[in-house]
Amino acid sequence: MSDEPKQSAFKKRGGVWSAIGFVLVVGIIAVAVMKWMDQDESAPAAEPYTPPKHLIIISIDTLRADHLGCYGHNKKTSPVMDALASEGVLFENHFSNYPLTLPAHLTQMTGVSALGHRVRDNLYHRLPDELATLPEVMKAQGFRTGAFVSAHTMKSGSGIERGFETYDDAGVREVQPGRLTVSERDARDTLSLAENWIAGRGSDRFFCFIHLFDPHAPYEKHEGLGDAFSGDNPSLYDGEIAYTDQQIGRFLRKLQELNLYDDSLIVITSDHGEGLGDHNELTHGYFCYDSTTHVPLIMRGAPGIKAGTRVKGIARNYDLAPTLVEIMGLDAPEFSKQWHGLSLMPAMKDGTEMGLTAYVESHYAWLNANWARIRGLRTQNALTLFAGDEVLHFADARQQVNSFHENAAAVGEARVEITRLMNAWVPPRKGGLEPRETGVGTPYPGESPVAQSFEPESLSDTRDLPSPHARADALRDYQTAELDYDAERFASCGDKLRELVAREPDFLMAHKLLAAVDQARVRTAGTGMDQALARTLTREAVYSLERAAAISEGQHQAKAVGAIQRNLALLYLWLNDKLALRKLSEATDDAGIGWMFFLVSYRVATLEAQPEAAAQAGAFLDSVPADQPFVTEARNDLARMIAGEELKLAPWER
Repeated sequence: MSDEPKQSAFKKRGGVWSAIGFVLVVGIIAVAVMKWMDQDESAPAAEPYTPPKHLIIISIDTLRADHLGCYGHNKKTSPVMDALASEGVLFENHFSNYPLTLPAHLTQMTGVSALGHRVRDNLYHRLPDELATLPEVMKAQGFRTGAFVSAHTMKSGSGIERGFETYDDAGVREVQPGRLTVSERDARDTLSLAENWIAGRGSDRFFCFIHLFDPHAPYEKHEGLGDAFSGDNPSLYDGEIAYTDQQIGRFLRKLQELNLYDDSLIVITSDHGEGLGDHNELTHGYFCYDSTTHVPLIMRGAPGIKAGTRVKGIARNYDLAPTLVEIMGLDAPEFSKQWHGLSLMPAMKDGTEMGLTAYVESHYAWLNANWARIRGLRTQNALTLFAGDEVLHFADARQQVNSFHENAAAVGEARVEITRLMNAWVPPRKGGLEPRETGVGTPYPGESPVAQSFEPESLSDTRDLPSPHARADALRDYQTAELDYDAERFASCGDKLRELVAREPDFLMAHKLLAAVDQARVRTAGTGMDQALARTLTREAVYSLERAAAISEGQHQAKAVGAIQRNLALLYLWLNDKLALRKLSEATDDAGIGWMFFLVSYRVATLEAQPEAAAQAGAFLDSVPADQPFVTEARNDLARMIAGEELKLAPWER
C-alpha cells in the first residue's frame, strides 16, 4: 500500500478537465472570430461621416412659424419652404430668445442668449469682442464667408458682420433718401446678390448668410398672389411671406443649376414673429408670447437625417450655432465654451427627447418706456412670464388664460430655473458700453439710445416698474400710430398720438414719435406748407421733446437726454428762439448745440449787428475740434455769414 495520501475524484480528473476546458475556450474563440469575419465580409464598417460642403442660412425677418403651411397654416403661403421641410427636418417648437432683429441674429451666430451678449436693441448695442461668431470660426477653417442683408437694423457696426469677408449692406446702411422709416431691400435683389457671390466661389467651401426683410411692417401688396393676400394686415402679411417664398424658390433653382443644391446644408429660420393683434401686440419686441417668439427652423441636407423628420421637443435659437458646428464637422473647442445652447443632432437622428426649456426675454419696453423687463420660460406645455411684480402662466394653446394660481408649483420651478440661468449665463465682461449711435436721424424715433450694461441682473430688478402687459392697451394704440408712421401716413399718425399722450402724459415713446411725425410733415412739405401750420407743428414737436427730455432725465438716461437736446436745438433754430437756445447751450457742453446758438444769433441780428455776430461765430468755431461731425457744414455757413448772406435754415424758408 502506498504511503501517499489518496486524491479526491476531482483532483484525479484535474488534468483531463483542464484539457477539455482549454479546448472549449479555444473553440468558442475560434467560432466567434469566424462569425466576426463573416459579418465583416457581409456588412462592411460604416463609412466615415462626410459633412455638407456648404452652409446656407436664410433668415426671414418677422416670420411667425404658424403662418407657414408646414406649421399648420391654412393658406398657401409657403410651398417652397414646405417642400424643404419634407426633404429635411422641421423643429415644431423652436423659439427665439429675444423678439427683435439684431439681438436674435447675434444669438443665432454665437450660441449665446441675450443674457450673455447683452444686446437688447437694434441700433445702440454691440456684440462684446470677447464672444466669437460662427462665421469667424468657419472662415478660420477655410470657408469663404459672405452675408447679404436686407434692412438697416442688420447693417455692419454691431458685430453681426464679424467673420464675413463679404458683408453686403449696401442700400440699407443709411436711411434712404426721401424715406423716413427703416431702409430695406427686396428679397429678389438680396437673393440675386447672394446668387452672384455663390457662383463666384468656384470649388471653395462657403458659408452664405442671407437676411430677408419683406414680412416686416409696413406690409406691401404683391400683384399676382390673389385676393387671399390682400385686405387687412394679417392677409397682407401672409402675402409678404408668399412673395418671399417665391423668391426663395427661384434662388433654390439657381443652386440646382450650379450643382450646389445637394452639396449644401440649407437652413430656413427667423429672428422673431409678429403679433398681428394677438395679446394687443400688432408688431413685435414688446412681449414674449409665442406669437413673436415661436419661429420656424427647417434644415435640408444634414447627412443621415431621414427626410420629413419632425422634432417635437423644445429647441432654441441659441442651439443653432452648436448644431451647425456638429453638422458641418467643425473643430470648435474654444467656441463651444461660450455656448448657452446644445447641438440638436440627437433629436434629429432618432427623435431623442432632449428635455429642453427655452429662456425668453424682452427689455424693449424698459429701454424705451421705462416699464418693467420681461423674462420667461417656455416649456413643452406652458409659458411663464415675470414682469415687474406681475406673474403670468399660460397652459392653454392660445395663451389667453392666466392660471398661475392653479399652477404655483410650475411657476416656482420656472422662477428657480430663470434665476439659475441668470447666475450661470453671465456676460464676458463687467461695466457697460456707451450707445454706438446718437439717436439723431434714426428710423425708429420712438426709441432711446440707452447704454449697454454688463452688470448682474435679477428677476426683481424692475419690480417697482409697471408691467408692459398692464399697459397693453396703450401699447396697441402706440403701435397703430407707429404703423401709420412706417407707411408715411403722418397726419393720421399725429392724430392718434395726440389722443394717446393726452391719456398717457408720461408715455416717453409717444412723445418722441409725435415730435418725429411733426418734423417729418414740416420737412417733407417744405415751402409748400402754410408757414403758420409749419410753425404750429414745430412748436408741438418742441413741447413733445421737452417733455421727453424731462422723462428721460428722471430715468437718469443721460445719452437719451443728449440726443433729445440736439433735436430740440434744431427746432429752436428753425423758430429763431435765441433765448431757448442760450439756456440749452449753457446747460450742455455739446459743441453742436453751441454752434446753433451762434447761428440763431446771426439770424435774429440786425444788418448792423451781423458782422459782429459772424465774428463771434467764427471765434467759437475756431475753438471746436476739426473732427466734430458738424464742422464742415458749419464752415460753409460761416462763409455765408461773413459775406452778409441770409441764412435760410427752416424747411419753410428754403
